[in-house]
Amino acid sequence: MIRRNIDVARTGRAVQSASVRYEPATRLVRLAVLLSGSRVGLSLDEMAEHLEVGRRTIERLRDRIEEIFPHLSFTDGEDRVRRWRLPRETLPALPAQPGAIATLETLARELSVRGDDARASDLKDAAATLRAMMTPAALTRSEPDVELLMQAEGSAASPGPRLKLDRSLLSELRKAILASNMLRLKYRPAEATRATVRTLCPYAILYGRRAYLIAHIPGAEAMRLWRIDRISDLRVSSEVFTRQPFDLAAYAAQSFGVFQEPPQDVVLHFTPEAAEDAGAWIFHPSQMMEPQTNGSLIVRFRCGGMRELDWHLYTWGDSVTATILDKDTTTTRSLQNG
Repeated sequence: MIRRNIDVARTGRAVQSASVRYEPATRLVRLAVLLSGSRVGLSLDEMAEHLEVGRRTIERLRDRIEEIFPHLSFTDGEDRVRRWRLPRETLPALPAQPGAIATLETLARELSVRGDDARASDLKDAAATLRAMMTPAALTRSEPDVELLMQAEGSAASPGPRLKLDRSLLSELRKAILASNMLRLKYRPAEATRATVRTLCPYAILYGRRAYLIAHIPGAEAMRLWRIDRISDLRVSSEVFTRQPFDLAAYAAQSFGVFQEPPQDVVLHFTPEAAEDAGAWIFHPSQMMEPQTNGSLIVRFRCGGMRELDWHLYTWGDSVTATILDKDTTTTRSLQNG
């Protein structure tokens, strides 16, 4: 057991060391993509903001880019700010991708509106990567189409809380998850007025109406959900923990929505008028659909999260009857609805 823990610790340190070692190369690639995908170029401050680094670091990265790509050029704008850019042909070219770029940009915009700035930035980087890998002619042809598609496509407004998820925090969480490093942080539960110091073993991030970190306390096996917007003073520890087997899809499927509780058997009976619409829904990964001879539809699945299920069923009005099968008491109860 001691030997295994030593090996795990070494592996974790190796992963972290490799991550640190390759980080400058990753930044160089990202910077090259950004410079190649920009029409007017980027100032040093804009480069630093994109990569989330300081002035001296971005100056070193710019100098390294200039060594690798002699075609790096700069212009001094009317605002007296110097901006650098790379010719788009510096990187491998792709054909026009207006649909893909518009999708990425639209999703990034929607995530940003919800407060999910971290993943919005990831999508913007992906869009910039596509732009950078297109020929100048293809990019020129694509930009009007991208703009039109972004104006023509969108999602219906859906009320909900802002996620308040910034990129630096998400980056630290991902780093800890990948390297199996413990986290030191302050956490304030909903009912508390003050945050308390916690040590957590992180496994995954679950996105819903809010973003949650899935983690357990050292020495305890039970996984818990920790609201990321209630986390502060986060620090990735050098201490490595031994991961237990964990399946995010299976964990999420235990519940209807996010909140975890013992699963129960659910039977939804939709009226003939609502059967067609209900048949196109995915209520739960474990669902089984049973069309009835009278045109109605029965949907069966097993999950927890009865309160969230109850809230959802209100949107169906009188079109559905829901029954929870309680095997312990061999009785049934109907959810409140309508």
